[in-house]
Amino acid sequence: MPQQLFPTVLTLCNFTCGVSAILFVFEQKVGMSILYISLGLVFDSLDGWAARELNAVSTFGKELDSLSDIVTFGLAPSIVAYQLVLSGLGKVGLGIVLFFTIGSVLRLARFNTMQSDLPVFVGLPVPGAAIGLLVSVLFMPPWLVAISTCFLAWLMVSHVRFPHFKKMKVDEEKANGFH
Repeated sequence: MPQQLFPTVLTLCNFTCGVSAILFVFEQKVGMSILYISLGLVFDSLDGWAARELNAVSTFGKELDSLSDIVTFGLAPSIVAYQLVLSGLGKVGLGIVLFFTIGSVLRLARFNTMQSDLPVFVGLPVPGAAIGLLVSVLFMPPWLVAISTCFLAWLMVSHVRFPHFKKMKVDEEKANGFH
């Protein structure tokens, strides 16, 4: 397998995890859905690492990664939240999950067009928001899930700065003469 193809395969594994997570929700297997979203996190971490290590970073890979992230970390957790908790709120619950999903799409579009080279994240990264949403669904009462989902959506599109650990590590290695 050519070195440029390996990161793409990992990104497609992330996407496949997202689609699988959605299908498991429809089969009432929410635990499996959460497992596949979690597995998607692993593939999402590995694809960028592999691209950097193999010198295979590309615009195509960045776009494919964001499209996969929309499915795995924007849409799939929203469907889980709706199925487990927010459907009980009727149209308000539907509006809340749409707000979260739209926030993830806007966050990723902004990242790709304006922020991918910054040393920090501006707005909460979508995988972090997905983790926050799943934790709230599993451990909070419905009214607090609704509030936290809206808050996470807002954080994604906000201008709050979050550390970009991968960029910090690369910058430290360059400063110390490594890499």
